[in-house]
Amino acid sequence: DFEEFYEQLPKGAMLVGVELDDRAIPLETFEHPKNCVYLLGAEDHGLPKRAIEKSHHLVKFSTTLSINVAVAGSIVMYDRNLKSN
Repeated sequence: DFEEFYEQLPKGAMLVGVELDDRAIPLETFEHPKNCVYLLGAEDHGLPKRAIEKSHHLVKFSTTLSINVAVAGSIVMYDRNLKSN
């Protein structure tokens, strides 16, 4: 369950939730933490409420397409890689 997952985060790691939420920062302006774990929700209903509450950061990106969670994760990792160079 989420609580067990949260307790097992590596020491000092920040949890970054990828979620369409009013509080989420646009990916285009997001500064990725050096040590973090990205959390993506289920394709049909997103992240659980508890995961959103416990995330250190929430990020979102706009798209006119309906994309699956694997593609969403790839976009976030691509952005991280671009900004780290």
